[in-house]
Amino acid sequence: MAPAEDRGPRQVCEELDQTILHLFDVLESLQTKRESFNCLVEQGWFSLSKSRYAMGSKSVSALQYGPQMAPLVRVNTRQKEDSQVEFHAVLEAADVSKPKAENADVVEEIGPSDQVLRQRKGLGKTEAPIRPPEDISQPAEKLEKQDPLTWFGILVPQSLRQAQKTFKEGIHLAAEIASMQSELEATRRQYRALLEEKQRLLARENIQDQP
Repeated sequence: MAPAEDRGPRQVCEELDQTILHLFDVLESLQTKRESFNCLVEQGWFSLSKSRYAMGSKSVSALQYGPQMAPLVRVNTRQKEDSQVEFHAVLEAADVSKPKAENADVVEEIGPSDQVLRQRKGLGKTEAPIRPPEDISQPAEKLEKQDPLTWFGILVPQSLRQAQKTFKEGIHLAAEIASMQSELEATRRQYRALLEEKQRLLARENIQDQP
């Protein structure tokens, strides 16, 4: 790109043409990605419907969600030039050595279970049986490594596995769509800036041509 002081209307017009062509390419790719994303969402919900038909509507619902959840996917962002942001969906590896997550899981596990145990002892007995620390932390560790499909049973139908696979693909595709939308906005800003620069250069030339 030539320096701003050496650029003329012709150079700016050429850059405007390149920018608008790039804008159309991004729009075409974005439209294709959106159509693919819509197909994945429809296919995922259709697979869930087949699973509910096979297992029962109450067997595949929010009632089977685990009491403790850890995200399996995280989104990384990277700032680029022209305020453009790239999004990447990355699989989150289970890390049971995090002290904060482990302490939080222990607190959530102790409270309800102690209350239930005390009710079983009756009104006159308030002491709950002491559990070793290994028994307290072990369920939380298992839940962090647990596949969400096991919430709905051990032998789940193939349609439920297909639904999980489809939604995973949709997550990665959604990150690509978000990156392309950010690129589209950056290209639009670049086009408007070039258009303003062209108008300033033409106005300056008109003033210089006047007698």
